[in-house]
Amino acid sequence: MKGEIFMARKRKGTKTFIILLILLAIIASVILLVSFIKLRTRIPDNPAGTLGNTGGNLNNGGLFCQDGNTVYFSNPMDHGYIYSMDLDGRNQKLVMNVPAKYINSAGKYLYYNQVDGDTDMVYGFTAEVHGIYSYKKGSRNKTRGYDRTVAGVTTLIDNYVYYQHYDNDNGMTLYRTSLNGDDKGEVLDKIVNPCCVINGNIYYPDQDNYFLLNVFDTTTLTSAPFLNERMYNPVYSDNYIYYIGIGDDYPLCRLSLKDKSVERLTNDRVDCFNIMGDIIFYQRNSKDAPALMRMNRDGSGLVEIARGNYTDINMTSLYTYFHTVGEPSDLYRVSTAGSPSAESFIPAVIKKKQGRPSFQGN
Repeated sequence: MKGEIFMARKRKGTKTFIILLILLAIIASVILLVSFIKLRTRIPDNPAGTLGNTGGNLNNGGLFCQDGNTVYFSNPMDHGYIYSMDLDGRNQKLVMNVPAKYINSAGKYLYYNQVDGDTDMVYGFTAEVHGIYSYKKGSRNKTRGYDRTVAGVTTLIDNYVYYQHYDNDNGMTLYRTSLNGDDKGEVLDKIVNPCCVINGNIYYPDQDNYFLLNVFDTTTLTSAPFLNERMYNPVYSDNYIYYIGIGDDYPLCRLSLKDKSVERLTNDRVDCFNIMGDIIFYQRNSKDAPALMRMNRDGSGLVEIARGNYTDINMTSLYTYFHTVGEPSDLYRVSTAGSPSAESFIPAVIKKKQGRPSFQGN
């Protein structure tokens, strides 16, 4: 009798043990599957010093972004959807069936501010609600949604996307998100233009302190005064910060980071500008003779490109693009460093459309 009871208990214990092993195997399989999926969908880190677009382009809406021999751009002839083309404008392709600005590119991914069309109220005005996204190049709508908000300038610095974020409680502040969306939130309670990046840190005019130049350390997430100089839209290029000076009729200036000296580069009042390499383009503000101008980075070689009022100056190594104020589809291009003769640029419209991605945040 005792033997039978012992054997029954043994069989029951063995059955329980087998069930436990099966459960552990199922749990381990689920963990491995989840880890595999996360690994496959994880965006790899970028090399140190990675920037998604030039500061000058981002100050002008980030409508064009050169990555090697490919240019990604917001097509004004097709609702601002993301297209790609070769440097000379050939081989145009629809990339994403979404209206976007502040386009950034790094590695196998695009990062951008998608204009969703919904509206919200900001300081009493109607503002568009945007989505901050990444997209894997060449995939079918493989996107990652980081934030749906009223948003502004968006830029990729190394392994974070920094963007201007608005909410009713805090107003416009600086946010950032890691590439995989697992580290996201406010990093500075100020209105910050994140376009001027030097060694991974952001140099910005402090709107709370007369637009004097501050620096935001992206490692310690702390901000400090940098220079007692008032400015708009600073851009870094080769040991200089270029900017529109506040006061004295808003000229284009540059600040030497070697000795903190300031040079005035124009006698013109400047509405907007961009710089790439040795070339600067700017819009001359004039009641009688407004025009897009080009000059060398030291202010020499000044030449008039096109008479009229233009904006959103976006540069690539081959062409510089701009459009009439208030008319994004009235788009032009001119050789960045060659002939000053501008021409109309009418992008193709690709009829085959992809479905719009849904927002899938982390």
